[in-house]
Amino acid sequence: MAAVQLAPPLTQASIDCRKAIVVGAPGCGKTSLVNRAALNSFSKIYQQTYGADLVVKNSTDGKKGSLKIWCTGGHERYRALLEQFYQGIHVAILCFDLLNQASFTELPFWYNEIKRNAPDAFVILVGLKSDEADSVVIKQQDAIRQALDWNIEFRQVSAKAGTGVNELFEYVLDSVHKKR
Repeated sequence: MAAVQLAPPLTQASIDCRKAIVVGAPGCGKTSLVNRAALNSFSKIYQQTYGADLVVKNSTDGKKGSLKIWCTGGHERYRALLEQFYQGIHVAILCFDLLNQASFTELPFWYNEIKRNAPDAFVILVGLKSDEADSVVIKQQDAIRQALDWNIEFRQVSAKAGTGVNELFEYVLDSVHKKR
């Protein structure tokens, strides 16, 4: 008689998996943010994302669920592909580089894409590279003002140092959990 192997028990996180997308200008730190959140790793080497990468981030307590995160390439040549990744998303993490004015200037494009493709998604604005305070060119009050204009939350994080990353994703999971 053959042994029957049972699947591991389902946890709240495996049952309640929400789809998220991370968007923003090329090179702003989207992949570093996602890698820090899901793998607790950081690489100083820039590697362009071709299209999109997928990772899963579970809540730290295992009760709030998990996020299936599509980390997208920000280069213009990939923008036509992105529409397929917006379908069915619950969360949009809109990123910019605190050290790069151009990435902040591009935010309206990304925000409008989110609203056009996923109008009901929970959106949060995230300023990356907060660990390099001496080089910051985007004033916190400008980012806060932009978030207020869009009626969304703003957070600053550092994928390199890990500062604020877990708190960001726990906040996102809490917010999506409450929307159910």
